[in-house]
Amino acid sequence: MSDVMVEPTIREEEDHFVLPLTGREVDQVCVDYAVTLVIDGTDTVRLDSPFTVSFPDRTLLIDPQRLDTVAPVLELFRAVILRAWAGKDGSLVLMFDDDRSLRIEPDPDGEAWEIGGGLPPVSPSYRIVALPTGSGIEFS
Repeated sequence: MSDVMVEPTIREEEDHFVLPLTGREVDQVCVDYAVTLVIDGTDTVRLDSPFTVSFPDRTLLIDPQRLDTVAPVLELFRAVILRAWAGKDGSLVLMFDDDRSLRIEPDPDGEAWEIGGGLPPVSPSYRIVALPTGSGIEFS
């Protein structure tokens, strides 16, 4: 774990929501028909649509439906999230240590991503879903 402050709640800014993932570590990377990052064993970031992962020396397009593109996501195992936000337009950005990042845009045909988590009663449970392009995000 790094010295980054943990953000305990979702905070609304002008054009995005700051997510409660700051300072936390990716401790599992799961692949099925999507890519799921498990954060500190309590929160999940499920990516159902193509997304980009940037490393200091390259940026790659990852398509969860194409297994041959997914392997580089394994490099995010044990990465610490420095910043995480959901755009009100339905985009999602995760900034990690070591100059790595992940970005996914809204999908015109469905839900591009969803985040769920919390550990009641210690931290409140939450779920955020990116709605189809132009529809923004939904909280539950």
